[in-house]
Amino acid sequence: MMKAVIDWLVPRAHAASYSYSFLNPTSYTTSTSVGTLANRIIGYVLLIAGVLAVGYLIYSGILYITAAGNPDSAKKGQQGVINAIIGIIIIVLAFFIVRFAMGIGSSIGTGTIQ
Repeated sequence: MMKAVIDWLVPRAHAASYSYSFLNPTSYTTSTSVGTLANRIIGYVLLIAGVLAVGYLIYSGILYITAAGNPDSAKKGQQGVINAIIGIIIIVLAFFIVRFAMGIGSSIGTGTIQ
């Protein structure tokens, strides 16, 4: 009897030890629900958008620094830096809004809001 319980419990305990983290997107999950899939896709999209925004910020900063007195180039670089910072703020807000919405969506069936 005890062996049957252990044989049933160990695989489930091992499966429950995997969890998904935005900071570690290579970790595995045991759930294949639509919400988990959407969460993963949105996480990857926001990660790519963040990398692109930081790359654009660096490019615009270099453009601004190397303007060498050219007002048009300096203005273009300055506007690029401002746009990149606004984009990064929007991406961070989108990340938190999605996490909040997923938290509410997952708690609807349980009757509790986390």
